[in-house]
Amino acid sequence: MLNKKIFIISFSLLFLYPCFSNAKGISDVSRLTEDKEFSASFGAEFKTGANKSGTGHDDISAGTIDELGVEIDYTFLDDWTVSFSTGNDYADSQVGFSYKVLTYDGFKLDLSADYGIAWTKNAKTDERIGYNNVDAGIRIHGIAGDAFQWAAKVTGQFVFAEPQNFWNLGITLEGMYYFSDVLALKTEFNFKFKEIEAPVTLYDRSIKAGIVYNMSDNASVHPYIKYHFKTKNSEHSEILPDDDWKLGVEFSVVF
Repeated sequence: MLNKKIFIISFSLLFLYPCFSNAKGISDVSRLTEDKEFSASFGAEFKTGANKSGTGHDDISAGTIDELGVEIDYTFLDDWTVSFSTGNDYADSQVGFSYKVLTYDGFKLDLSADYGIAWTKNAKTDERIGYNNVDAGIRIHGIAGDAFQWAAKVTGQFVFAEPQNFWNLGITLEGMYYFSDVLALKTEFNFKFKEIEAPVTLYDRSIKAGIVYNMSDNASVHPYIKYHFKTKNSEHSEILPDDDWKLGVEFSVVF
């Protein structure tokens, strides 16, 4: 019940604001970084209650931080961006770059690549925790009309997990609609084919929706609700059934 109330309240707030056009903000899904710009985002997700498999918590007050992420970007020569981030599924941190191929007003295309560094070890056993991994992606994004933005990204990832390495393939769809100059509704859908044929492909799906409030031209806050569906075929791996709700918040800033 608590999850449903939070969901209803969050989306009801959207309709208290009049509609304006030509809105822009730091968290736009179709935003282009500028030359010599540093930007950063950070946030956390919390499990909000028991899931269908009974592996979650009984109430929100008993929740624990499920994911804590940080990303720092620096853009140079207008079209190149280098990044450092945490929250990778297989390593504690990763470094990467992206390149803007097309930058038309209504349609943009980026290429990116990242390397996940599995440098963490168990202090007692000296056993490495996590796996080195590399990924490459292509992202298209643009603006439709005065207030709607969209994006789609396809990412291929190779994980070095001896004795059996494996591939992942991810698809991300994003949409963002501005209700005023400073307030927008942002939605995101993720679908991953994980551990492809090793020994069986896992199907990992989640959907996220929330509001973005641009506090200034250089800072924004993005509270959201996320539902992670049960990973299909997860009974063939060590992954526990994981159909659960999450509450999260992300902060973004340019400096």
